[in-house]
Amino acid sequence: MTRRDPSLRLLRLIVTKSGKSAYDETFHPGVNMIRSEGNSRGKSTIADLIFFALGGDLTEWKDEAGICDQTFAEVALNGSVVTLRRDISRTGTQVPMWVYFGPLAEGGASAVEGWSKLSYGRFGDREGFSQVLFRALGIPEVPSDDANITMHQLLRLMYVDQMTPVSAIFRMEERDSPNRRQAVGDLLCGVLDDRIYPSQIRARQLDREYAEVTSQFSGLVRVLRRVDEGLDFSDLLSKVTATENSRRQALEEIEALRASRYSAGQSQSDTSEVLEVLRRDLDKVSRDIVTVQRDVDRLLLSMEDAALLIADLEKNLVQIGQAQATGNVMGPLVFSFCPSCLTPITGPADGHHCHLCKSELDEAHDLSRYARLRNELEMQLKESRALQQVRAKDRAALEERLGGLQRVRSLLSEELLDQSRHYLTEADAKIEALTRSVGYFDRELIDLDREHRLAVEVTELSARKQQLNDELNELKRNIAMWISAKEKRQSSMYGLISRITAEILSHDLPSDIEPVSQEGVRFDFADNEIVVNQKRGYSASSRTVIKNAFHLALLFASCTDVRMKYPKFLLLDNIEDKGMTPERSHNFQRLILQLSEATDVEHQIIFTTSMPDPLLDQPQYTVGSMYTETHKSLRIG
Repeated sequence: MTRRDPSLRLLRLIVTKSGKSAYDETFHPGVNMIRSEGNSRGKSTIADLIFFALGGDLTEWKDEAGICDQTFAEVALNGSVVTLRRDISRTGTQVPMWVYFGPLAEGGASAVEGWSKLSYGRFGDREGFSQVLFRALGIPEVPSDDANITMHQLLRLMYVDQMTPVSAIFRMEERDSPNRRQAVGDLLCGVLDDRIYPSQIRARQLDREYAEVTSQFSGLVRVLRRVDEGLDFSDLLSKVTATENSRRQALEEIEALRASRYSAGQSQSDTSEVLEVLRRDLDKVSRDIVTVQRDVDRLLLSMEDAALLIADLEKNLVQIGQAQATGNVMGPLVFSFCPSCLTPITGPADGHHCHLCKSELDEAHDLSRYARLRNELEMQLKESRALQQVRAKDRAALEERLGGLQRVRSLLSEELLDQSRHYLTEADAKIEALTRSVGYFDRELIDLDREHRLAVEVTELSARKQQLNDELNELKRNIAMWISAKEKRQSSMYGLISRITAEILSHDLPSDIEPVSQEGVRFDFADNEIVVNQKRGYSASSRTVIKNAFHLALLFASCTDVRMKYPKFLLLDNIEDKGMTPERSHNFQRLILQLSEATDVEHQIIFTTSMPDPLLDQPQYTVGSMYTETHKSLRIG
């Protein structure tokens, strides 16, 4: 069979109690029937455990399952064999998951080595197991209005249980959200553009940021106009130049007066205590500048090293993908002669054994290794980028502090130079007047510098406001374009699902369901309902058939159209729910088998029944033995 990604398949499920196996069965592609004689034999218990083992959040445990300890699920994610381990807890929810990139036989040899413990949900920069499983499946991570979509939310559309009302598409849970259901449905149907939801969230963020920047800009301009109605930033540079020239002229006159005092042979007392204080302050500021500059240089080196590391990680990710693609195209290396003794190599060779040493080749092991390497590199790259952002912020803070220290050093140096000059008594009056004027000019320069910084801030806010407005308008145009394209894809994809649903219903035994066409099948993920022929008042058994037909249509539509992201996995626990007759149940089971054998795309359907059809009661279609009152599914006695 052809594998079409994304692809999820359960290979083996183990449930343990007190360190011993309570359930250990293997599953196969296509149809998997879990059967029993009568009800209350543990079939639904196994279905719940499969849902939990794959990442579902199970809040209500059946008694037999609740006293077990762990689940081990060996799965194939896009062909890569991965083992998932979870601890069963009747009191807690959102249980974490242990992930091992490899088969269960290898992972079971060690309880810790090679296993990664992942939380149920994302916590800060740490990923949850849903992000890791999505990456292995090639499913984009899409946020909804209240939270990111998780593996649990996807499984709610792939697991049809008995406790959910037959009118509902999704498995029932508290605090459900129509927007989240629509996002999950669109994602798995392949009509969701993973740019739309993040862009809509980004647009809301830009709206808030634009309003905030506009408020800051208007408030700052309003305050400045209130302080000085004639405030004009356009001539700041000319004011600064004129003030600096006046200050320099005053200093030159002071120097000329002091020079004349020296020539007259007059002197003044030794260095005063004030000069010593100025020198000490200047020395301290100079040492601080050296320290901060050293920190800046050290941080720059760290950022350069980190940039090289990030570049290497990005290059390695690309090379891993290239290596995997090259291996897929070229296939295994073939020798004509033995590389040791140069003897010609003879003997039949097939795709499953090495033609040189005859060892068995395991393609799934290579895929698992590639998936593990990609996952590790992605996590390293994310952490390195986060640290680089922290370094950039630290560098900006240090450079800002360095600039402030340098300005203080400049002022102290000039003050020390001024105080250390000797002058003659006869020039005291004029020098004092000139010194006062220099102080006035210094104060004016400080005010001008403040105005300059305010002008820069106003200019930056104005530019940021314009940038946000342009980005927001562009984003809104793109969102409208993407939504239009999505609606066209949705019409096509929903039509395919409706057509397959109608075809399945046309093969049902005669009932209260009238003949139905593609146009007669309507479904809405947000409203969580399926309507056939604009009618909702069917019998409970007919509504069960309609619901199961729709879920089968989802699976087989994903086998038909490559755009769908549904992972070709379906778990049904309600084949004969709500008063289904044996004849109608047998007919539906045979219909599942016919649809499964008619497609050449790899898929998996697991269903439970207490009315097994004899045609399907064969080893290639069944899982485990026939469960009875004395031989139930979980061996916990």
